[in-house]
Amino acid sequence: MRGTHWRRLPCMFLSCLCSYILGPVVLEKSTTSQKADCGGSTASLPSTTSQTLTTSTPGTSTGTHSTAASVPVNPGKGVLLFPYGPSAGDREFVRRTVDFTSPLFKPQIGFPLGSLLWDSLYFTDNGQIIFPKSDYQIFSYPNPPLRGFSDWDSVAMVAPFWDDADFSSSRGTIFYQEYETLYDDYNTLVQKVESSINTLTKTRNYKARWALKITWVHVPAYPAQVTIGTNTYQAILSTDGSRSYALFLYQSGGMQWTVTGRPGNPVLMGFSSGDGYFKNSQLTFHPVWEKYRPDQFLDSNSGLRGLQIYKLHREEKPNYRLRCLQWLKRQPQWPSWGWNQISCPCSWNQGVLDLRFQSISRGSRQLCSFSSWRGGVCCRYGPWGELLQGWRVQSPWQLDQELELQNWCCHFNSNPSFCALYQLRRPPVSCAGYQPSSLAWMVGDPHITTLDGVNYTFNGLGDFLLVRTQDRNSSFLLQGRTAQTRSANATNFIGFAAEYRSSSLHPITVQWLLKPNNTIHVQLNNQTIAFETNGEDTKDQEIFNSSGVIMTHHGSTVSASFDGAVAISVLAISNILHISCSLSKGYQNHTEGLMGFWNGNPDDDFRMPNGSTIPKRSSEEMLFHYGMTWKINGTSLFGKRDDHLPSSFTPVFLSQLLRNTSLNKNLTSSCHGDDQCIFDVLATGSEKLGNDTRAIFRIYQQMNTTLNRYPPSIKGPDVIKAYMGQTTVVNYTSDTKDITFTLRENCTDFKLFENGTLLWTPKLLEPFTLEILASSDQGSLSSVLKPRTVVCECKAESQCLYNQTSWVNNSSLEAADCKCDGNTFGRYCNYSKDPCDEQCFPNVTCISGKGCEACPPHLTGDGRHCASLEKPFLCQNKSCPEDYCYNNGFCSVSHTLGCQPVCTCPSAFTDARCFLAGNNFTPTVHQELPLRIIQLSLTEDENASQADVNASVAYRLKNLELWAFLWNRQVDQTKPSTAPASGSSLRHWNIISEFQYRPEGPVIDFLNNRLLDAVVKAFLPPAPQMRAKRSGGPRNNVAFHSISRKDVNSVMALNVSMLATYLQCNGYKDYHLVYSPQGGFTCVSPCSQGYCKHGGQCQHLPDGPRCSCVPFSIYTPWGKRCEQLSMKLGAFFGILFGTLGAILLLGVAVFVILRFWGSRARLSYRLDSAEASPR
Repeated sequence: MRGTHWRRLPCMFLSCLCSYILGPVVLEKSTTSQKADCGGSTASLPSTTSQTLTTSTPGTSTGTHSTAASVPVNPGKGVLLFPYGPSAGDREFVRRTVDFTSPLFKPQIGFPLGSLLWDSLYFTDNGQIIFPKSDYQIFSYPNPPLRGFSDWDSVAMVAPFWDDADFSSSRGTIFYQEYETLYDDYNTLVQKVESSINTLTKTRNYKARWALKITWVHVPAYPAQVTIGTNTYQAILSTDGSRSYALFLYQSGGMQWTVTGRPGNPVLMGFSSGDGYFKNSQLTFHPVWEKYRPDQFLDSNSGLRGLQIYKLHREEKPNYRLRCLQWLKRQPQWPSWGWNQISCPCSWNQGVLDLRFQSISRGSRQLCSFSSWRGGVCCRYGPWGELLQGWRVQSPWQLDQELELQNWCCHFNSNPSFCALYQLRRPPVSCAGYQPSSLAWMVGDPHITTLDGVNYTFNGLGDFLLVRTQDRNSSFLLQGRTAQTRSANATNFIGFAAEYRSSSLHPITVQWLLKPNNTIHVQLNNQTIAFETNGEDTKDQEIFNSSGVIMTHHGSTVSASFDGAVAISVLAISNILHISCSLSKGYQNHTEGLMGFWNGNPDDDFRMPNGSTIPKRSSEEMLFHYGMTWKINGTSLFGKRDDHLPSSFTPVFLSQLLRNTSLNKNLTSSCHGDDQCIFDVLATGSEKLGNDTRAIFRIYQQMNTTLNRYPPSIKGPDVIKAYMGQTTVVNYTSDTKDITFTLRENCTDFKLFENGTLLWTPKLLEPFTLEILASSDQGSLSSVLKPRTVVCECKAESQCLYNQTSWVNNSSLEAADCKCDGNTFGRYCNYSKDPCDEQCFPNVTCISGKGCEACPPHLTGDGRHCASLEKPFLCQNKSCPEDYCYNNGFCSVSHTLGCQPVCTCPSAFTDARCFLAGNNFTPTVHQELPLRIIQLSLTEDENASQADVNASVAYRLKNLELWAFLWNRQVDQTKPSTAPASGSSLRHWNIISEFQYRPEGPVIDFLNNRLLDAVVKAFLPPAPQMRAKRSGGPRNNVAFHSISRKDVNSVMALNVSMLATYLQCNGYKDYHLVYSPQGGFTCVSPCSQGYCKHGGQCQHLPDGPRCSCVPFSIYTPWGKRCEQLSMKLGAFFGILFGTLGAILLLGVAVFVILRFWGSRARLSYRLDSAEASPR
């Protein structure tokens, strides 16, 4: 009868009669079932090999209509795991026990998770990667929290598949491999991971520096002895030092744990940083069966099946460990043969007067000296002139880089091992072995002090060799030009010229030429110097930097430092040039010229070019003859003279001047017997010139004295170790007499006596930098010692590891690590292990000191591990037929139904094999929901820290009537003010808090309509009772002042329409979103909203709803939604013939009646007629 249709009646009368009787009902084509009955709708499930389904709509036996709907096929394989196993270079780690943990991994650069940089991590058999707070706080945590990850979590963890596993049988194993690519090392897998992260997260230039691949292979569920299916999945952690990501990969078809065998164990995927930053997998709020099949889940972020990716860092921060390691790796090895010749001046005064060292900036108290062949050294000094630190630099242009490197490795790094590594490559520079340069000078009408300290006067006229010297690396030449002093028989210097040569530099020539008004014209390699003002120094300090020479101009002084080996300072006063020359010790025994033969013996200073020597106490005439031997007769560094020298010039000597009694002896009274001053006054007649000479000579003498004065030494241990609460006694001494020892900063834990006895009794682990000062009685010179201070706070002193430390904040105090025994854990082994440190099975109570109570009813186990009482081995040879469950339903063999296959269906499906839908379900978030953001203005008077305020605000917002709080994105203190009445200090805080929208439940309505009022209520006094904290940290009980509605502002909120764009009803055609304030968003089937008309029965098939039309009365509904009505054929003819029969009967009746009445009428007429006829 398939395809048979009704035929129109040929009789116009019947058609018109039907239309008249039935009114608006129109005769149309109708579909019927092959079945003749008019019972309920049926739908036959196809065989497992069929991909089409024929459904029959019941009706009359006169016709049928069929529809074909596609049944979902295997959507294709998911992502492939990265290569693993021995062939991929992996290591295997497995323990045949219920719970176990891996060895610790310790990335050199740490691993960013949340807001912290973690030092160590380990993985477990239960599908977790855990970041412990200490190396002895190691647990396996078999039971995930039912609520998922949240900001309440105290354990930092990345969980690719957190559920109770069991390797105690012979099945399953774990492979892992660690990848370190700090220095751009190439690795195929790391490169693929980088490419995946760049693509999936839209990140640019991500370069992994450390990665860890872990593969759980054929993992049995607990209990392994009675479970059949296994899981195979992989996790890859990767970081570039500042950013970090996790990839979870699930083998297609390899996730086989049965849902029915996991009572109370909802698997958890995602991560939590332990400090409020977390992310749950999109599967977290999906049906349980979907959670256990992540290999089938199409991730909306990646767009791939069986792959999930997570950003683990809360914000991007610089990784100073990585920068330190990479910088040191790139640095070339410096030549070691010159390093031992570099030292710092022992005091600030020494360094300032050592012209080889230059001040870096006026306020920093830093001095640097540079050499092309041995590198450079920079020295930093304290407020008392004591040397604090010295370090090497390679060139003046790399000073900032070297300081930055030092900050990366030492100051910005909490791990002292990096600073130790830096110091191996850059050994700290002290003043041990410092030798001040030897100073020679020439002042006035030249009065010369040689390098060995011999004084004499020489009034030669012309160009002279002042000093010529060399060592194995360089040579130096200094010449001077003199002119007649006014009209006197004396001379003075009007120019100096220096030449420095080195194997690593081009020749350097500098000239100082006297100009009018005590100005100096300076040329470098015959080019005039243009000094630039150093913005950080005094206004009239100028500096010029060139390769191999640094020159400074300050007032009437121009100084030059040649390659850190020679320093020249030229001063113009009284229209005379005065000079000082400093030579490094390397030039000793290799000098000649007017500055003498420098060998530490003043008796042979006056050595002439021919090698002969005149005595130190020779006459002025002999000394003049000696000086003239060093006159340059050829071309000098100055070139040809422009002025004409008198040929008859004869100098005057002091003995001649003193014999001339006609001179005014009153002129020399201010000289106070100084021969050099007396000579200049008597020779020139200028008292000012004589006094200037005397003053300058004394300055140079004082410089030489200061250069050779050393601060007191400090002898004692460089490392002090102490145990918390116990007193450590250390003695410091000095070779210098009359020394006083003091602490730069007072601390209650330290006490230092003037004799150098130090007592240290640590009470609290607070940052402190110990600096011991040794000062002479005059107080002019001081030394400082900064010993390493290591304190141990372990529970027992035997647990202290003084050689493994970490810095306490930004100070020199170091906290020793602890080696806990088997019964303790924690950063300082201060917690005793308790059976309740790990969660019990859900809904099982843990009793401290005893452990978990019994498993829930119908389960067996020890309270931490619980399993079903079923006996799966009864059905171990049974398996589900292929494609038995449709639409990603999960098939399992039921132990209670005679080993029959049973489908666990998504929540939308209503039948036993996941084919017919119709139930409502929670929509899928296809794009991450935005956050609800508010801004709080709070006030407190407890001087709370930023961490205290953050913890206190978070605690209150977590305890609102609905849990939706994520974290405080920003906590800033605004400008403090003072309450006028009490004078107490009020602190104002600005907090930006973020909340998470969720599609289900009343969260949306609460966040959009009631959140602000709830926040105001939460901050009304009294403060809620705060929970106790097990370990130290910020307090969460700051008492804030009451707030009003104006103190709570909405920053961002999304209305229902905008939120709906982030949700979708995946996999079920024609489902649509419906919102209610209490229920949130729900995916609703049209079947539940009257999709089928006229009592039709609705079945929601995979490709949309289908209606089974049910006849009623005399009608048969038809159409897609049973919206059309047709009359039954039998009913039509029944009505038709019934009507015709009624009409016929009615006609007969009328005829009979008429007939009866007609007959009666005729009879009556005859009687009347008969009676009337006789009348």
